[in-house]
Amino acid sequence: MSKKSRVPQTPIAAWHRNLLVTAAVFSVILIAMGGVLCVTQSIRSCPDWPLCFGKVIPPLESSPILEYTHRVLAISTGLLILACAAAGWLRARSLRWIMLPPLVAIPLVVAVSYFGMLAVLYGLAAGWAAVDLGSALLVVALIVTAAVIARARVRKPELPDRLTVRSPFARLVWATIIVVYGVLVSGVLVAGKNSLTGCLGWPMCSAQVVQMDLQGPGNILRLFFAVVGLILIVAVFVQAWRGYRGKPAVFRSACWAGAAFLFEVLVQGLMLVLGFTVPLMIVYTVTMAAFWGLLLVLGANVGLEADPG
Repeated sequence: MSKKSRVPQTPIAAWHRNLLVTAAVFSVILIAMGGVLCVTQSIRSCPDWPLCFGKVIPPLESSPILEYTHRVLAISTGLLILACAAAGWLRARSLRWIMLPPLVAIPLVVAVSYFGMLAVLYGLAAGWAAVDLGSALLVVALIVTAAVIARARVRKPELPDRLTVRSPFARLVWATIIVVYGVLVSGVLVAGKNSLTGCLGWPMCSAQVVQMDLQGPGNILRLFFAVVGLILIVAVFVQAWRGYRGKPAVFRSACWAGAAFLFEVLVQGLMLVLGFTVPLMIVYTVTMAAFWGLLLVLGANVGLEADPG
């Protein structure tokens, strides 16, 4: 049997692609909204769950509205992922990179929802909060990957059903994703009470923030990996500029991810100069969520490249 005959030819409908892309966008918005709750300290603004002060409509105050919006987004995202899993099982069962990610994401979504309930009712210890954030970031990784592959397969149905990390650039990108994941999740473990470090964002060289955090080897180790991650991020963008301008999907996603990271660094600088105002902190954490999603888009696009060059 020839290699060509082994390539799956299952077409992906445009509506199926759009469903996955919508779920991916919602999953990124959801973790961004979680970051907004963190920086505004609105996580426990509703004392009960799933209602807010025993009502379907929350009080018309900023903090309860923010928390309730997060809950609505969580329900919407969960339903979208469930629909993606059903569509993949019924319509694209032979394409594992379309079918499996939403299925794997479902138990993670359930876990994140359960942790969200515990956070509201009782609060979460740092370890469980890290598991919560880590699970949410993995959900984004799974759904974004499936969405990128579905989008590519609509344009080129002959694409093989695989992601490859054979090329040095693919290994560099995925190593960067792993390090960034570790840096983001570990922030919850080393953050002091009400510290910005516990929210979704890149480590900040600020005496005000560092003094609030837990002192010890954990924080030093996180800062070390943050430096490693920064070096890897720069290497990714340099390599994309040098070798992938002829591959639009890879180059565009690298540029967008690079722009998001540079903007997040700019916002950090503004906070150091102008102070830790709520609007800047919101932009800080939302930009980091966007960077995570765009970095995953880059990883999926690189994984679709067949050549190891």
